[in-house]
Order: sequence, then structure tokens, then C-alpha cells
Amino acid sequence: MKFSDALFSIPLLMVQLAAPLASSLLIQIEAFAEVPTETYGTLTLGEIPPHTVSINTFTDTIIIYNADSDQVLGMLSTGNGANALEVDRNKGVAHVAETYLSRHTRGERTDVITTYDLKTLSATREIVIPPKHATGSPLRHYSGIVRDESDHELMLVTNITPAVSVTVADLISGAFLNEINTAGCGLVYPVDGLRFMQLCGDGTAQLITLNQDGTEKSRSRSKVFFDLLQDPLMEKPVETAEGWVFNTFKGQLYRLSNAAGDIVVEQLFNIEEATNEWRIGGMQPLAYHADQNLLLTLVHPGGKDTHKDPGTEIWYYHIATGQRLHRLVLQSLGTSIQVSQDERPLIYVGSTIMDQLDIYDLKTGNLRGTIGDLGFPTILQNL
Repeated sequence: MKFSDALFSIPLLMVQLAAPLASSLLIQIEAFAEVPTETYGTLTLGEIPPHTVSINTFTDTIIIYNADSDQVLGMLSTGNGANALEVDRNKGVAHVAETYLSRHTRGERTDVITTYDLKTLSATREIVIPPKHATGSPLRHYSGIVRDESDHELMLVTNITPAVSVTVADLISGAFLNEINTAGCGLVYPVDGLRFMQLCGDGTAQLITLNQDGTEKSRSRSKVFFDLLQDPLMEKPVETAEGWVFNTFKGQLYRLSNAAGDIVVEQLFNIEEATNEWRIGGMQPLAYHADQNLLLTLVHPGGKDTHKDPGTEIWYYHIATGQRLHRLVLQSLGTSIQVSQDERPLIYVGSTIMDQLDIYDLKTGNLRGTIGDLGFPTILQNL
């Protein structure tokens, strides 16, 4: 065969092969045409079950988990390093202070307070705030909400530049209002009305009262009640009806509250004061069940400078009497604890070490289940 004949025969062969192939494709196209076009929509959550907890992975995801059905109900996609949800159950929303960079890990920074619908888990509004939002550490109390009887709602966000200040935003109008200098004091612990407390580096606490427009009305300081060098106060308290309960590194408990614009400091009791062999530790070491007036403490055997060590047990205390009621031995090391607020309470124990969440029955102490592969479970909150 000549080279020219070969060139002619190649396209002829291609035509002969293409004919049955085209016929086959037409048959397949006709078959596919009979399949209806798929559509997609938005899945909505109904009433949130009582044993639903949010698990902050401290990346850009907050997992919504139902412990009764052992089911992930959904996830919130937040800014990298977002800390706590500020949940408004009556309105069915949650607010989160977030930071975004235009190039993910670099570039222009934008800080916002984002409002999420708890039924669709979608963002519904953003309030742009100064790009100073404190992050980098999984800490519940970088933010908080204060309300008054006139239905004003102000969200407060801690700033560190490294100067310390607080951003004030109006959740009703959706506007940034003000920035308040709080040099020497930090974090946000809301109390009654448009007031919030902070911890200060000199061993005191500070109380700031706001006007409805977000400007400062007054501020006051408590007496010195802890020694920053000898026995520092941990910044991870729980809120009770009588005030915020804090613990020191050595286990002394204090309750801080507001009375007519002044801070009231009450010294409660010390855990295991006689032996001093156990310490409270972890990143979320306290939980509180309101109906039973029960304080849960995440503890471990240890001494000086072990305040970040994971817990091996949870001790139950009645706050009014200081009596220890029970010791729950954990099956895995825990770094965060939370308790549901219903009549059948569950204890949630997060572990960044084991990368899991364990669920215990508060009354029996039995382990009910475990969810793993969470990434980095840090702050736990009831929904």
C-alpha cells in the first residue's frame, strides 16, 4: 500500500467506526433524557431537641449534634478561629464574631458579627466591626450580649491589638456603635441590664454600664480578691442565677455579681482543700445545672502549673453547701465539659487529645455514647 492510499484509508476507517459509535451514543442520550432533572432545596431544622450541643472545632466549623439520636444535625461555616455562639433561642438565631482575610491566610482583614438562622444554619446578616477581634485561643468569653427592659440588645466583642478594648454593636439595628477602651481589663461577662464585668490584671474585676447608644455610662472596680502571682484566677467561669462562678488555679471558688452598679465578691469553697492533690484544668473546666444548683468541675491529679492539663474526673458540688456529691471517673481524658439543662441531664465531655465527644448520664454516670473525628473539639454550648 502506498503512503497516499494509507492516508485515504485512515479517515475512511474512522467513518466506519464512528457510525456504530454515534448510534450507540444516540441510544444512551435518549435513555438519559428519560431521567428527570434533579432539583435541590434547603433542609430546615424543626424544634431543636433538648440534648443538642454545639461543638466548636476552632477551625471554620461549628458542629450541631443531637446526642439522643446520635446524629449531626448540621454545621455552621464561620470565620477561622471563631469562638462562641451567642444564642438567642426566642428568635431562633445565633450571633458569632468572625474574622476573614481576603487571601485566606493573608491579605485585607474584615471582622464581622454574623447572624445565623438556627433552622437553616445559613447566614442572614453581617455587621462590619473594627478589624481587632480577639482570637487565636478557644475562649468562651471573648464576646457576650447585654439587654435591657426596653428590648435593646448590644453585642460586645473583645479586641486585642495588643491594647484591650470592647466593640459595641446594636443587634436590633444591625449597626456598629462604639469602641470602649478597657486598658488593664479584658473579656466580657454580661450581668443585668446593659452592664458587663471584666477581669483585671491587678486582681480586681471591673463593671461597665452602657447607655442605649453603646457609649459608656459608668464603670467601677471591685476590691482585690485574688493574687495574680500566688493563685491566679482562671478566666473560664460559669454563669448562675446568683452570679458568675470563677475558680483559681488552686481550686478556690469565687462568685461575682452586681448590686446597684457595684461588684459583689463572695468567697465560696475550695475543692479538695485538705490535700491539694487535685486541680481544676482544661479549656472549659466548669459546667452548671441550674435546677439542681449543681456545679461540675473537671479535675485531674496535679500540682503547680497544671491548670491546662486535661481532666480525669468530674466532681459534682452543691454550690449552696459546698458539699461534694459525686466523683465521675472519665473513660477518656477531657478538656471541655457542658451539661444539658433538662430533667434528664447529659454531661458532654470534649477531648482535643482524643478528638472526640463523650456523652454521660449525669444521674447514673454511665457513658451513653461517643462521637469521634471532630477535628479539634473545644467550646461546647447547649442549644
